[in-house]
Amino acid sequence: MKIENLEAFVNIAQLRSFTQAAEQCFCTQATISLRVKNLEQYFKVQLFDRVGRNIELTEEGKKILPLCQSALHALQQSKSELEAMSGLTSGNLSLCSSNTPGTYMLPEVLAHFHQQFPGIRIDSRIKYARDVIQEMLFDGDAELGFVSQPTQFDDKKIECKKILEDELCVIVSNQHPKLDQWVRYGGISIKDLQQQTLLLSNPKSSLQANLEKANGEKVIFQAQIVLGSMEAVKKSVMLNVGIGIVSQFLIEEELADKKLHKLKIKGVSLHRIVYLLHRRNRSLSPAAHAFIKVLEADLSQRYPNLCLIDSEECC
Repeated sequence: MKIENLEAFVNIAQLRSFTQAAEQCFCTQATISLRVKNLEQYFKVQLFDRVGRNIELTEEGKKILPLCQSALHALQQSKSELEAMSGLTSGNLSLCSSNTPGTYMLPEVLAHFHQQFPGIRIDSRIKYARDVIQEMLFDGDAELGFVSQPTQFDDKKIECKKILEDELCVIVSNQHPKLDQWVRYGGISIKDLQQQTLLLSNPKSSLQANLEKANGEKVIFQAQIVLGSMEAVKKSVMLNVGIGIVSQFLIEEELADKKLHKLKIKGVSLHRIVYLLHRRNRSLSPAAHAFIKVLEADLSQRYPNLCLIDSEECC
């Protein structure tokens, strides 16, 4: 019995996709299919049914899934205990983050962590927030997760801790014809905001829904353009294609270099919280404990007025 076969089965069962499971396991789709076939030969049962384009567990698959998950968990626990004995001279740290924390907050923390524990292998991935939450819910590879959300979600399977307050602001080009007027006014009104083209990073963004909730009524923009990434949004704002509504963490360098201008929305406060996630039923590895301590120290120093993390509570 190979661990890779168990991992392939569990990942496919969670993701309902051979293609996504192959990406998760860093192998080809042919390899992931072979691993499942090997496991089916070992158990002498069929584990999956194909229903149209969907993949469903067979009754036999449903029965052995929790046992395979327990086996993988036990192996991970034993590995963590050995890492603790080695004094963090070796081991693994696996993270999964949504775009804002993963791209603009964690790299510096990871750099400091690597300087202190160079023997720890780091795997940090960036996904949509909903996918990070799914990773935590269904016992994926990542041990710690980070998401930026307007409200805390409650799930018995996940420990959800606040670490940073994340204020959203409007960004506009320095060449925008109304910039001087908005600066004198102390911000942009909802009426003026709706007359702009809103630039978004992805089509499933919850930004407009959160804005309408904060505003208390419907908000309709003149136009919306989806650009695929926050970096594309920032560059397009610089070119005066439209305006963006982004986390303050995304624009620190651009504001320092005076490439963009940020504005508040008059009468509306848009905030999110960056959360640290981990599973309630899974003990944190020594590497994860050490990372949280580095995270707390780093964020407390960089963002003393925004840091909400409680290192003792998280650890």
